[in-house]
Amino acid sequence: MVRNYRFAVSNEDDTIDLSNKIITVRKQNLIHQLVKVLRLNQNSKEKIELIDGKSKNIYEVKIKSEIPPDTYIKQVDFAIESVMESNRELNQYIKFYIPIIKSENFELMLRKLCELGVQEFTPVFFSRSQKKYLRKMKTNAYIERLHKIIESATEQCEGAVFPKLNPIISFDEFTLQIADEKKLAAFDGYKIFASEKLSGVDDSKYNLDCVSNTLGKDLCLLVGPEGGLTESEVDTLKIYEFIDVSLGKRILKAETAAIVLFSRLFVN
Repeated sequence: MVRNYRFAVSNEDDTIDLSNKIITVRKQNLIHQLVKVLRLNQNSKEKIELIDGKSKNIYEVKIKSEIPPDTYIKQVDFAIESVMESNRELNQYIKFYIPIIKSENFELMLRKLCELGVQEFTPVFFSRSQKKYLRKMKTNAYIERLHKIIESATEQCEGAVFPKLNPIISFDEFTLQIADEKKLAAFDGYKIFASEKLSGVDDSKYNLDCVSNTLGKDLCLLVGPEGGLTESEVDTLKIYEFIDVSLGKRILKAETAAIVLFSRLFVN
């Protein structure tokens, strides 16, 4: 059975020359994976696909340049055999305001939401978010790590477009953004947040299935941090027309709530 590999090229290091049907890869970690780990070469039968992360294009390629054994390789040239358009991107635009939480849980949440199809992330520092998590997340090294997680998750789920990761904002800054969107009518869709206060509430108007039956537009989703949203934050969300929903009878961790909220909306 012929294996299928998909890798993301770097916009900074690599070049896609459509006129000459060549993609030149200079990103060293990708070259190492291709040559040293997978041991691919011009004669390999494996199917190789490259994506740029910006467009829906999938480039089916073959290694073109010679790869001398046991030498340092600066670049690898690929011949473009065909260009396809990805059919795995969602038809709705989903942006998710995700809470600052413990780093390993945040990374799990980011990876799984990326796999599910979220196109835009904005981390939010809520009133009950812990400052010790915020300091780490603001470092350049950690931001780079998050971009790598997005890249690998996109490759793994055979997507083609990298979700956008926005800078961290406070809840006050979030409020200003939402106010501007409302003023400019920049968002025409459904805004939904998960409320732990509704856990176990037996009322159909808070049922996610009821909301999902009306979904046909873009989605703006939000979950709170460990400890939940404050009453003031909940009131603010309702002022800006966010719909509060229940995720069931149990109190869920933030990363679990985010995954459940998205996956139960049946977007396509």
